[in-house]
Amino acid sequence: MPPAHLKVMRRPAKSVLKVTEPLRSGIPLKTLIVDDEPIARRVLREELESIAGVEIIGEADNGAVALDKIAEYRPDLVLLDLQMPAMGGLDVVRSIRSGTHLPVIVIVTAYDKYALQAFEAGAIDYLLKPVCQERLVEAI
Repeated sequence: MPPAHLKVMRRPAKSVLKVTEPLRSGIPLKTLIVDDEPIARRVLREELESIAGVEIIGEADNGAVALDKIAEYRPDLVLLDLQMPAMGGLDVVRSIRSGTHLPVIVIVTAYDKYALQAFEAGAIDYLLKPVCQERLVEAI
């Protein structure tokens, strides 16, 4: 038994949302994909297109464009890569925290070493590439 001062963390139950099951609200989840690699954006787009209730409203290939699209389109969800030229994903998260619209941020990256920084910056989930569809559905 762990000491009383330590919090016990349980693994979340398997997702009850099936890939073909629509999101419960009936309102599409407006989603922005941000990654500097075209192939990575395409893979995420294809995975998201098979999930009912998710609407892809745009894509960005760098942090500056991401900030512009977040301000313009006001997405509900941003799938955000960390390693991008000029402005990385953590810089994007820190920038939007002070804005008027704060979407849900899910980091999608090939690097596991930035997870703590991502959560401290405000991300709600951290997915490692290549992302399997089950894990993507769980994050959504």
